Amino acid sequence: MIMGTAAYLVILSGSALSNINHLLVIYLLFHFAWSIFGPAETRIMQQHIHPSDTGKTYGMAIGLRMGLAAAVTAGAGFWMDHVTGGFRQVFPLSATIGMIGLVMIASVPTGSSGEPMGMNRELIIRPWRETFQLLARRRDFLRFEIAFMIYGIAFMMLMPVVPIFLVDELKLSYATIGLARGAASQLIMIPAMLIFGRLFDRSTPHRMGVWIFSLLALYPLILLTAGKVEGELQIWLVYAAFLVFGVVMSGLIVIWNLSTLRFARGEDVSVYQSVHVAATGVRGMFAPFLGYAIMSWFGIQTALIVSAALWVVAGAAMVLMRRIDRRSGEATSLRAAVKM
Repeated sequence: MIMGTAAYLVILSGSALSNINHLLVIYLLFHFAWSIFGPAETRIMQQHIHPSDTGKTYGMAIGLRMGLAAAVTAGAGFWMDHVTGGFRQVFPLSATIGMIGLVMIASVPTGSSGEPMGMNRELIIRPWRETFQLLARRRDFLRFEIAFMIYGIAFMMLMPVVPIFLVDELKLSYATIGLARGAASQLIMIPAMLIFGRLFDRSTPHRMGVWIFSLLALYPLILLTAGKVEGELQIWLVYAAFLVFGVVMSGLIVIWNLSTLRFARGEDVSVYQSVHVAATGVRGMFAPFLGYAIMSWFGIQTALIVSAALWVVAGAAMVLMRRIDRRSGEATSLRAAVKM
């Protein structure tokens, strides 16, 4: 509650945004708070949802979230197209909606996961010590994270590439981009999230990861094709790319948020999820810059192709890592526990 409130107050300050440094501070503090909120949310699911129903419940919840996000994103695109400085109204609206959701999550009762940690050096040292101990003890989880890291590098490489490609290369309006990235992508995520949620309850993180990582390669390739044509076909290809992205990302969101529950079993899942979040931060320190460097030196098309290739490699790595688990005798069962 403390970190979330601080984050949304910073977002609220965006109504007075005047320079890039202010925007960077908003992103920095918001994602710092999110790194704490993510493991806490996963811990709540572990305590209140049976493992065999986790995917279904999470899929329904995220589906509803995506429906609202689709409407808000499309509306924000049209608003900023027609109102000069329209982003100044988008920031406080986002902060208000976020705070409402935060209060609801914070009201969920939770049991203690251990003794409260005092304000001393252990506050800094203990999480790192537990992380390294976990990765040394659960090498199957370490290998899973390696495959996930490859996926994440490709994903973050496209962060600076896709917006520039849509605006500078394809010359699309904010309204069109809002419909493609918001409505088209997120609306398809609503039914897809329900499907992937139920699939997760009947499958394993590795098996889903292989298909999800590999199919993500279609997204930059379709965008690349859109850059080769003109007119209505180009617009439809952009929509198709984000439809594919929305469907596949539905599965990715499910395994990103829930896979640690399978690895943790009866252990505190927040420790596992904190490793997951920390890995995201690590690749965030270099992957976007890598994407920008490739785009600057070799062109946007090369950056799109490299990301597609990395996603295929990530899918293959997921297969390889699971085989290593089995050969080393470290392949613990990652299927959902049967409800009694």
